[in-house]
Amino acid sequence: MKTIEPGETDGFKVRLKTQTWAEGLIFVIAIWLLSRLVIFVAMQLLAPVSPISPVTHSGTLPLDYTPDFVPQTSWNLFAHWDGAWYRKIATLGYDYAQDGKYHSIAFFPLFPLAIRAVMSLGLPSQIAGTLVNNLALLGALWLLYRWAEERYSVSVARWATAVLAWCPFSLYGTVVYSEGLFLLVTTAALRSFDQGQYTKAALWGTLATATRSTGVALIPAFLIVAWQEKRPKIAYIAGLAAMGGLLLFSLYCAIDFADPLAFVHVQQAWKSQHPNWFRVLINALKLDEENLLRVVTFWGGGYLLWYLRAKLPPVAVAYGFCSLGIILATGSLSSVSRYVYGIVSIALALGWLFASHPRWGYLTLGLFAVILVRFALRFAWWYWVA
Repeated sequence: MKTIEPGETDGFKVRLKTQTWAEGLIFVIAIWLLSRLVIFVAMQLLAPVSPISPVTHSGTLPLDYTPDFVPQTSWNLFAHWDGAWYRKIATLGYDYAQDGKYHSIAFFPLFPLAIRAVMSLGLPSQIAGTLVNNLALLGALWLLYRWAEERYSVSVARWATAVLAWCPFSLYGTVVYSEGLFLLVTTAALRSFDQGQYTKAALWGTLATATRSTGVALIPAFLIVAWQEKRPKIAYIAGLAAMGGLLLFSLYCAIDFADPLAFVHVQQAWKSQHPNWFRVLINALKLDEENLLRVVTFWGGGYLLWYLRAKLPPVAVAYGFCSLGIILATGSLSSVSRYVYGIVSIALALGWLFASHPRWGYLTLGLFAVILVRFALRFAWWYWVA
């Protein structure tokens, strides 16, 4: 198999390099729209007629779950699991008590605030949440495309955005989850820092740490790269300023609940849901699909970042490893594959790889599309999609 370097300029690459800004935007919109349409059809049209048995949840039932649930076409299908919590926050605000039970303070504020803002237009929370997440994912795809195009070529840009759009876990960029928004703000922060735009990097970093706890990975990533590349002092300031979203959320918790770390303490209620790595690895060896995906996404993503560390922007590599380190330290393994999907550095790395080996890229995207449909069906039926 011929290896094509992303920077080569054969006839195909020359044509790609001369494409206009508008053509790039059309590509991004098309790939976003097609992949979201596949999810919509699977959840809204196929799921209600699929011969799937209703799931049985043991222990504490998920918020808004109805026993023996059978999906019917509605916007509510997009708001299962965490979506129900985000809707509750957007409509009722936060709640918290030190009683070892589930409380909404576990979820960071920027996404529900965005939902609330869209709800002010008269839309119900499930529609508002779906719109915010999908449009944010579109923005993330466009920023990733521009970053990859500036750094490498149109070919790498197209592959990177295709990976991010068609990855099975891009399901969470359509349902009422914070994935799309998180990818948008972290990609914007990383691209800004890579280009030396430190004020923008600090602003986007602040939004990232207000969206999800793993946004704090930007802080050490910025500081490490600033030190390695001997960047100006403002680069260090940008790294520290990215902590702003987390500090503001902590201040809110201190004022409203007299506990600045309420969002940390409430995680104990979710701790029992997470398996440990020993259990995950044993089950993966038994070819259990869920745990095999956890191993492949986490450890495979780490290996890919290491293998391509010299090809990727240093800040993307640092952020990728810091994010994996946070996931490993917290032990949030029931959602590890989804968290790894939220690391844009891995999509950028796969984009570079598939631009060099397009046949493997097409095969992977085909497999992604099949799994994406399956995940969408399961999510609509209230099955956990790890």
